[in-house]
Amino acid sequence: MTKRDHRYDVVKLMINSGDVESFNDIFRYIPKTVVATDLGKKVDRFTSLMNRVEKFTVGELFTIARFCSISESKILELMLNEHIKNKKKIVKPKAL
Repeated sequence: MTKRDHRYDVVKLMINSGDVESFNDIFRYIPKTVVATDLGKKVDRFTSLMNRVEKFTVGELFTIARFCSISESKILELMLNEHIKNKKKIVKPKAL
């Protein structure tokens, strides 16, 4: 990351105000392309990880936390909230 994008500061403000409650809420304030590029990921791969946040490595999550100047525990909390939200969307087939 050569020059830090100023929108990371907006993300931190939105997290602190409660407007960001889960991981993917971050991308209402900063484009995923910016974060993917700063993380060294291809956008398609990053999008795939966003859909299954549990597939991010802990190191990747901590790097994103550093970009946003938030604590490691906060990024883990956001990831867990996203995981729980996604888990509720999965429809289990009914037994016959």
